[in-house]
Amino acid sequence: MKKVILFVIDSLHPAVLRRILSEGNAPALAFLAKHGTYFDRVVSSFPTMTPVATSSMITGTWPDRHRVPGFIWYNEEIRKIVDYGATLQSILKIGPKKILRNLLIKLNEEHLNPETPTLYEELESRGYSTGNVNFFMYRATHPHQAKIPFSLSLATGFRLKQETVSGPSHLTLGQLVHPPFSGRLTSYPRGVFHRFGFNDAFSGKIVAQLIREGKQPDFTVVYFPDNDKYSHYYGPLRTGPSIERADQQVASVLDEFGSWEKALEENVMIVTGDHSQSTVGLSEEYLIDLDHALKSFKRLRATEEASEDNNKEIAICPNERMAFIYLLQRKSEILPEIVSILAKDPRNAQIAWRVSENRYCVIQGGTEKRLFFSRTGAYQDVYGQSWSLEGDLSVVGAQVTREQIIEFEKYPDAFNRLFSALEARSGSRVVVSAASGYEYLAVGAPIHPGGGSHGSLEEEDSTVPMIISGMSVRLEHPRIIDLYPMILEHFGL
Repeated sequence: MKKVILFVIDSLHPAVLRRILSEGNAPALAFLAKHGTYFDRVVSSFPTMTPVATSSMITGTWPDRHRVPGFIWYNEEIRKIVDYGATLQSILKIGPKKILRNLLIKLNEEHLNPETPTLYEELESRGYSTGNVNFFMYRATHPHQAKIPFSLSLATGFRLKQETVSGPSHLTLGQLVHPPFSGRLTSYPRGVFHRFGFNDAFSGKIVAQLIREGKQPDFTVVYFPDNDKYSHYYGPLRTGPSIERADQQVASVLDEFGSWEKALEENVMIVTGDHSQSTVGLSEEYLIDLDHALKSFKRLRATEEASEDNNKEIAICPNERMAFIYLLQRKSEILPEIVSILAKDPRNAQIAWRVSENRYCVIQGGTEKRLFFSRTGAYQDVYGQSWSLEGDLSVVGAQVTREQIIEFEKYPDAFNRLFSALEARSGSRVVVSAASGYEYLAVGAPIHPGGGSHGSLEEEDSTVPMIISGMSVRLEHPRIIDLYPMILEHFGL
């Protein structure tokens, strides 16, 4: 049976990949596309943030099931805000130790729903070996020692030197968890200036080494993170050079098999992204200041714990082009006030909240348009999900055909993705998604004026390309959660 390698290029934009393939500037990806199936529009999670999307990829579920809501979110169990290190200011304010523990341990072992099995867990329980190279969703049963580099350990006051993490049979997490290096150490980009091994070249060299040494697992996820940072800085439509460098790493992996044709004889190769990005305007008007808009409410700070004593009313959790506003006190009183404030701003494309059990409301900012929807009903979407609805479908850019089919265009799979964001863990919240070109500003928020951003319900943030080579596949309306059953089926499960 063929082994499977899944390459995930962060923030992979469909239009840019299509362009560089047509120009002949990505020979490895072009080879895989020519000998496989190319999907131009694969729908990601909402919010379109890496921890959420990668959790969906590795569990085959949306946030309502895997329970990882965002990059920044409020955890009602501990009554604190969880941040995986969105900005340097956040890291310094919350503390490097807490951020590192959130990202290295808690994300997989506490935040990711323990009742939702990962691909690694499913495959290894049936006798297959699995591997992970720099992909931050890695929960499985094998213990690995994470050795914290000196400079990172110093930043935590030497309170975090070595930790045990549970992962697949092979796990590489940069310098933190890695196999013995072969060849010259200097050829592996490491250290603080290379993000401690969390870079494309490190990922490519490690997986190539595994193949060369005959240690390639049956299923391996390989994560290329560099394109995300490049896209944030230069904008998503200018990421050609970054994607071409990722292509070079894919090529180096293919080269290890002697020929690219032999690589496909022995492997299924899948290339995709976790989400895409869209361009943010350069001037201040493109930043939606939630701190200012909601200044009349007592806000929970990043280092605080919510309690009746401190009387905090809301927690604002910005995720670039979307945000959660969690309601902590006087929920029924402040909900209409918050919605009213947000609804006056046309830069808010959608404002959504749960009205009651299985009933949700979405408002379009700057208009009076309102839409209610519920799960199960007379209408179906292209994924076979059924819905009932009442109101103006233009709020989510949808229309109903004569066959009672709901078609989503600008906001793909909108009902299901809004539902999953509103039902990811307990607690009352309002979800806001920004219009094209806008981004949310609040304490702890990363902002990218004139660059690229993501997070929203909109199509450009939400769709990625996918190349599947080495096996035949039929996916009429692909979503990133389809990877899970497709890979299991390949292994006969």
